Amino acid sequence: MIPPKSILAAVDFSDSSRVALDFAARLARHSGATLHVLHAEEPLLAAAANASGIDLTRETREELAQFAHAVQSAAGLPLHYHVATGRSATTICNAAAREQADLIVVGMHGMSGPARSVFGSTTEGVLRAADTSVLVVPNTWMPPRTDSADLSGMGPVVAAIESTEPAVACAAAACRLAAILGTSVDLLHVVPELPVLDKWRAHAEAVVSLGIEQARRELTGVLPLLGATVPVALRVESGPVAQSIAAAVTPTGERHPILVLGRRTRARRLGAPGTTAYRVLTLTRVPLLLCLPDS
Repeated sequence: MIPPKSILAAVDFSDSSRVALDFAARLARHSGATLHVLHAEEPLLAAAANASGIDLTRETREELAQFAHAVQSAAGLPLHYHVATGRSATTICNAAAREQADLIVVGMHGMSGPARSVFGSTTEGVLRAADTSVLVVPNTWMPPRTDSADLSGMGPVVAAIESTEPAVACAAAACRLAAILGTSVDLLHVVPELPVLDKWRAHAEAVVSLGIEQARRELTGVLPLLGATVPVALRVESGPVAQSIAAAVTPTGERHPILVLGRRTRARRLGAPGTTAYRVLTLTRVPLLLCLPDS
């Protein structure tokens, strides 16, 4: 459900999870959502602590509260703390189901090595296993207005759109998110270029042009179905899909975008976050909502 009524922020005491918690707290203020803060304890560490007579869960809960209190945007919010033992991704997904969270917020490390390091094993595991929407916050994210405890100044909300029912549902969710943030929506549809030999390029360009015209007609007809109460702009273009989406959310000046992509159910995604979403995550440095349409 977007905007969310219940948010679960996963914390591992890293700077990346501090940024994610900051975003989650600010979003909770806008949406009036309940905010759950979870830390997953490593089973072997918990077992070693227990063998030494240390109540690791109690100590971790105290550390979790101190960690959250240091996040200025969380001040004054009623936070619900959870400490559970188990593999991080599984524990996060189980907690989200138990607390009926509409949204999981996780951090993402910056790009400093192979593509896998962009996510970290926990974030990637959550993207594979969660049965709810997931919002990934890069560790380089900063709020547009540091004097505010919410997401004032964020926008526009940029959503990739197709003329399929799940994609339209996610675009409608993007419009609802934009409404609570007080910003606009940019809808983007990218028609892939056709890789052909030079002698056939003119024919390929003609096919792509027809595809752009058809997509623009179809998506223009979809706009009234979104129920938008904010300004919505539609852009249809051709190019490499992931790179075009990433370019559309490049922060510039007063522009601080949030990107929304559709997310398949677990059965349909076969355990993977999706090729386009995966590539976009490696290319962009803005908060990315992988939206699972309401059932």
